[in-house]
Amino acid sequence: MVSGSDFTLTCNTTIIDSAQCTPDTCCLAQGQIAYLPTLAGNALFAAIFAILIIPHILFGIRYKTWSFMSWMAFGLVGEVVGYIGRVMLHNNIFDFNAFLMYLIPLTIAPAFITASIYLCLARVIYILDPSLVHTRLTPMTYTKIFVTFDFISLVLQGAGGGVAATADNDKAMNDMGVNIMIAGLAFQVISLVIFSCLCCDFAWRLYKGIVSSGVSFKVSDTDTSDAELGGLSSTDYASIKASKMFKGFIVALVAATILIITRSSYRLAELQEGFNGKLANDEVLFMILEGPMIILTCIGLTVFHPGLAMRGLWSMKGFQKSGGADVGDKLMMTSATNSAVHSRSGSDEDVSGEQRAPYVNAQGYSVLAVPAKRR
Repeated sequence: MVSGSDFTLTCNTTIIDSAQCTPDTCCLAQGQIAYLPTLAGNALFAAIFAILIIPHILFGIRYKTWSFMSWMAFGLVGEVVGYIGRVMLHNNIFDFNAFLMYLIPLTIAPAFITASIYLCLARVIYILDPSLVHTRLTPMTYTKIFVTFDFISLVLQGAGGGVAATADNDKAMNDMGVNIMIAGLAFQVISLVIFSCLCCDFAWRLYKGIVSSGVSFKVSDTDTSDAELGGLSSTDYASIKASKMFKGFIVALVAATILIITRSSYRLAELQEGFNGKLANDEVLFMILEGPMIILTCIGLTVFHPGLAMRGLWSMKGFQKSGGADVGDKLMMTSATNSAVHSRSGSDEDVSGEQRAPYVNAQGYSVLAVPAKRR
């Protein structure tokens, strides 16, 4: 291992290929980056990401969150590989392969983690608003759109990295690769911003619907059978929404989105300046806005894992087929059945004597609502 002071102070301009450089023959500025990456910091980040893979695999198997587990695992493995590449750069700052091993995985890994966030949206909507009266699009439409956007971003970033990796000393080819990576990152940031706006729109419409009507939507007090809802009763389903774990999961999703937008915006600005730019060679800024942003994201999605927050709802047959439509429809049909019972008895009131407010969702099912508790 070497330190910055071990390098010669005079840059050797006769050596063109950095692969021929050593600390004795070349200065630090001739390395792949203009600083020697910290060994302790990068090794620590690699270890944290490696450890986080374990609970995601265990939770994924336990709660059958296969798609969420797969995207998170790909992202975490990419982070581990990227930080190992930075450790290798610490040992040899002139190693171009180590530079690519750091650059490409750390650039594209958050796109996999972003995909796992998109996968959660449909299920969250069905739990918060099973009547679907407050969502502009069907829940799975949101997921399909943004997973497609994320795939496009991933392809652009990966392709750009591949072009840059094979450019050798061809500056034009290298610049083209970097520009493709910039396009991928820009597309990712824009997609996340649009995703955030639509999530805020849904939350606002849901809030306005509850406030303006004075009711809180919930499933019927009469349970459907466990078999109909994949092992959960309708009371269990309603309790998920009220649980601290589910609320924490929502906070974790919001925080993860903000953190990834912050990180991706930083990397976008970094790449736009080029590898010789100020941002690309500022290790302190990199160690604040890259690693910690993704670490906090992954810790939040581990502590408040969707398998824990949804109590097994992720793997239900209805969610696997349509993002929750089958489950939501069964719950709504249960409410419709109870509404019919009340109508036949000549009463529109619940057992507490308070008036029920009827609603009809987009599929034509009658939805029961009960007055929200006054604070």
